Amino acid sequence: MLSNIPSDHADAFLAAQPWLHNLDHVAFSGKIKAAKPAPAAFHHCVVAMRAAPTDLLFIDDREENVLAAQAMGLKGHVFTELDELAPSSTPGCRLDEPRGNDT
Repeated sequence: MLSNIPSDHADAFLAAQPWLHNLDHVAFSGKIKAAKPAPAAFHHCVVAMRAAPTDLLFIDDREENVLAAQAMGLKGHVFTELDELAPSSTPGCRLDEPRGNDT
């Protein structure tokens, strides 16, 4: 997960959201010193996940952030409603199938 949370809020947010500990990696912009849509924020996640950019899916409600992720080689999805998010984040879901705002 990549979030533009400032450093002074990151620890409290992490403590208040125990489900975040189930994720492979959590990156808060204030901690990694890079915020979306800066390429450095996405590069940090690629390196931290030890993955190829094309192996990662970036989902955001801001098109500029998704476009920036795609420019770095990540797959991207702009979402506006929860019901369209679920199919895009389901393991095995093909992102090349038309689905709302998939980009």
